[in-house]
Amino acid sequence: MRVLALSIYPYLCFALFFVLPFDDYFRALPNILFLALGVLFPFVLEAKDLRRIGRSPWLMVLIFLGFVVGQSLLLGRFEQDFVVIQKMLLAGAMSLLLFPVRDNRTLMHGVIYSSVAAVFYSLVRLLILLNQGAEFGFLESAHIIEALLMERLYLGLLSVLSIIFSYRLLRAQYDPNNGYYLFNIVLQAAFILFLVSRIAIVVLLMCFALSLWYRQKRGPQLLFFGGSIALIVALAFVLSNDLRKQFFYNNNPEHQEGLLANTMALEPRMVIWDCALKIADSHTVGLSGNGFTQTNRDMLACYESDIDNPVKKSWFLTKKYNVHNQFLDLYLGSGIFALILFAAGLMLVLWRHRQALYPTALMLSAVIFLMAENVFHRQLGAYYMGLIWALLMFIPQSGPKEKIDKPAKD
Repeated sequence: MRVLALSIYPYLCFALFFVLPFDDYFRALPNILFLALGVLFPFVLEAKDLRRIGRSPWLMVLIFLGFVVGQSLLLGRFEQDFVVIQKMLLAGAMSLLLFPVRDNRTLMHGVIYSSVAAVFYSLVRLLILLNQGAEFGFLESAHIIEALLMERLYLGLLSVLSIIFSYRLLRAQYDPNNGYYLFNIVLQAAFILFLVSRIAIVVLLMCFALSLWYRQKRGPQLLFFGGSIALIVALAFVLSNDLRKQFFYNNNPEHQEGLLANTMALEPRMVIWDCALKIADSHTVGLSGNGFTQTNRDMLACYESDIDNPVKKSWFLTKKYNVHNQFLDLYLGSGIFALILFAAGLMLVLWRHRQALYPTALMLSAVIFLMAENVFHRQLGAYYMGLIWALLMFIPQSGPKEKIDKPAKD
């Protein structure tokens, strides 16, 4: 049984992350694959693996989850917050189930292939809509956005992970697969720009800047080749007034106030974060937090009282926007200790691998997306958080490092 389990376990992990972007179409399939991994997990785990887990930063994940669950039980809000806590436990369990996969290339290929499938699927749907007469414009045409395989933020996250993993799999010497990975880097970077996924573009630019601090052993700065493209397009936005109008300006002539003003006005997170900060200031969040369900209720009350435009208010109340910042949501929902434990796990990984580009870039990407999304409020987000936890927490500290260039001493 063990031999059979070891042979199929990596492929189940691959299948899980390949089908994950199609969650809306095959909602039960990721859960079925997750349960299959849970059944096989005891057969693929060895006694020595328990010692490796015990010495890894993953214990911080366990402590964080234990604190959140224990606190919610003691305060009597476990039942009302169960939907969110369930997603946290799913992410933690997913990260643990990925530990027995010895070759991370299997996981990375699952993400890479799924990102390519997501790109072509989304483009085909968009072409069908355009052929039917739909007008193109991501910031103005809701039906175009809905044609994408999944939400734009998660498509951006998937493309960023695909770029990072493709770079990781590139070889310094000639390898026939290098061309495929380089093609994927260019494809995903172009798709991010096509989506006008601002968060993903920021991540690429910041990671590209980060890579300049590291000496690359594998040749040119191929990690964020797409970052160069993003930089060129970013400059084009600055230099081209027409391009800025096309993507950022409100067509309403009463609101032609400029790029920054219109972006601030049209970006829902500006309103969302303002309400979240007001809740943090007006409530005694302290050590225990308000609970995740109560936080969402407080957010709705803030939209009701603070948004003057009736159409905008109705939209926010209909969408029931959560905090859209995982760090702030943990603080409001479970208090300062939960936030510290969650952040401490990430900081520990960053410190252990500060001299390696790959984990640092992966960490930077995760943190930026966590600042813009509550991943523990979505099953899709929980699965990707589990993957990121697994890849970061179980990287051997003694593995090869990409040293930061330091000035030579006289």
